[in-house]
Amino acid sequence: MSHLRAIMQKLAAAQPADTESPTPQSSLPQREAYRHQLQQCSEAMLHYEWTWLHQHLEDLQLCNANSAMAQAAGGAQHVRQLILQAEACLATLAEECEGRGVQPERQAQSVASGEHAWEVSNSTIRRAWGLDG
Repeated sequence: MSHLRAIMQKLAAAQPADTESPTPQSSLPQREAYRHQLQQCSEAMLHYEWTWLHQHLEDLQLCNANSAMAQAAGGAQHVRQLILQAEACLATLAEECEGRGVQPERQAQSVASGEHAWEVSNSTIRRAWGLDG
């Protein structure tokens, strides 16, 4: 449960409660930045990102299903917006994988809850995923 608590705290910190959720148009620069990051990734990093993003989406959906968790994460609307953003990222990731001929699938290795493939700082996780070479 501490994993979910950490995610909820990050979500709450990500957007103040009095800030409006971004519109789909305003998230386009974020999606392009994400696409750019994916283009720099190795195949191993794409596999990590696929697993990480699916886990992140599951965590958000769990948060959305529990009103107390959703409130702690900035409100139900904010959590739904984060789910939409994660789904858009998943579509972008699928496009990148398809374009490279990479068959994405979830892996059994651990992922760092708050770190994309290019942000992983834990050396054990980096070795397990082959991110160092």
